Amino acid sequence: MNDQSPRWPDDTDAAARVRHVALTRTSPRNAGWIAEEADVSRDTAAKYLTRMVDQGELEAVETADGTCYKPDDVTQFLREVRRLAEEQSVDELTAELRAIGDEIDAWKTTYEIESLDELRQSIGNDDLSPDARRDRLETIDEWEYNIQVREALQLAISLNSSLTRLDSASRLENRGSETLPQEG
Repeated sequence: MNDQSPRWPDDTDAAARVRHVALTRTSPRNAGWIAEEADVSRDTAAKYLTRMVDQGELEAVETADGTCYKPDDVTQFLREVRRLAEEQSVDELTAELRAIGDEIDAWKTTYEIESLDELRQSIGNDDLSPDARRDRLETIDEWEYNIQVREALQLAISLNSSLTRLDSASRLENRGSETLPQEG
């Protein structure tokens, strides 16, 4: 284990260490790098990484460093949707959507534009100072992030509603089985 590796709790097994290291990377890493960070052999890391690819948690991509692994974007997104649906009420999710809408509306007013594409196009304006250009680029990054979060929130609201309906239907079915049939 090198000096930069996290100190793993004694009860953290090899699979959990590899999983943690692989799923917390933002750029693809090869099995050797992940093995070193997880304090396991390369063969052990490769075994767990292959499993994670098979389960859809990671993507294997070819780079100059050989086969590298990165979190699967769709799986990560769906996990976030589920987390939001389970941890927040529909009212809380709706409030977050409203805050995102308010922020986007403020940018439209500030930059006198109607869309993200218009803001992107405005970067090329000759009359913008370097600071104004940087400010717009930062806003574009935030706007794109808000779009991703908004999509997750919208899906979480839908999932929350579906889970509520399923739970209600389940309770109705269970209640029906506990009562005696009515005679007609």
